[in-house]
Amino acid sequence: MHRRDFLLSIAVALASASAYSFGEGLKPLLLKASDKTAILYGTRYGASKDTAMWIAKGIGSQVDVLNIEELNFSQILKKYDKFIIGSGIWIDGPHKRLTKLLSEHSTEMEAKIVASFIVCGTRGDNEAGRARIAGYFERLHKPLQKAPLAQEQFGGRLIIEKLSEKDRKLLDNFYTNVLKKEFKSWDRTNPKGAEKFGSTLLLNA
Repeated sequence: MHRRDFLLSIAVALASASAYSFGEGLKPLLLKASDKTAILYGTRYGASKDTAMWIAKGIGSQVDVLNIEELNFSQILKKYDKFIIGSGIWIDGPHKRLTKLLSEHSTEMEAKIVASFIVCGTRGDNEAGRARIAGYFERLHKPLQKAPLAQEQFGGRLIIEKLSEKDRKLLDNFYTNVLKKEFKSWDRTNPKGAEKFGSTLLLNA
């Protein structure tokens, strides 16, 4: 075997071993049929709830979809083996009750969180957008020592007529003075993308 071919074979073997190790390391975090799993979502106008339902559909097995505003933290920590957490992102950041849960029960939650998702208006099709999305995830995961390996961003929706007066004024200012864009309604929700993300969280997917 030529030296070049030998080095190439070594590189391929190392890459394969690395990928295998990553996969093996991910296995304990993925969902099994025997797990009692809940998707915890924080929403303001409904897009995050819809996204959580689509993710649950993609998982396919029994998954409870729970509104963070309606939960008793102590009860859910005892009841479920695994959690997927998700939040809409607004000008004031992720849902406050979700970050409170992560802050007050970080040790118990961290070991059980397999994935997280955010729903926002920022597109990830340029460097500035990707940096902003990374910042959103950083704020969501801030109470945790270690962020979950599986993370996904989804588009939300904005319907001006449904906004509270406070949110309408804040967003109008944000679009006009920061984004330099027209402030108008839009819908970037992605049912198929959310279902696909859910399917990737299964151990035998």
